[in-house]
Amino acid sequence: MKKLFKSKAIAILATLMMGTSASAFAHKVGIVDMQEIYQQIPQMAKVEQTLEAEFAERRQELEKLQGDIRFEAEKFKRESTTMSDKQKEALRTKIQDMQKNLAEKGRPLEQEIKTRQNQELAKIQKVIIEAIQAVAKDGKFDEVKVKDTTIYFNPKTVSDLSAKVVEKVSKQ
Repeated sequence: MKKLFKSKAIAILATLMMGTSASAFAHKVGIVDMQEIYQQIPQMAKVEQTLEAEFAERRQELEKLQGDIRFEAEKFKRESTTMSDKQKEALRTKIQDMQKNLAEKGRPLEQEIKTRQNQELAKIQKVIIEAIQAVAKDGKFDEVKVKDTTIYFNPKTVSDLSAKVVEKVSKQ
């Protein structure tokens, strides 16, 4: 009787353990390709347009200054043989001053553009993460990984959620 009881208890325990391990293997994993999402969502085009418009005037000013520098450099190249030393030095100084002015205006503009891009990207990233979480919850996923940081995944067992995330973010 004791032997029968022990064997039934072991059988029940083994069954329970198998059930636990089977549920451990039923871990539902999804993957997202962040680059693909960023490329496909309409919000990115809107950000580019907004930033382009915001900084267009200052960029045009710098482009004009670059054009002026090229013009003066070409002028120096063409006419230096007929210029006096005093004229050459004056033109060199003018070109150097223009280059210095370009650098003084260009660096802060680049920094400001990067800061604004980061601000706008942070807003979009928040929306994307919320969309990933919603898609994962709707699909009852246990885990979602980023494709770029994943060395290997089996496409038969891991679902790519990128298209669903793009669709959800695009509706916002």
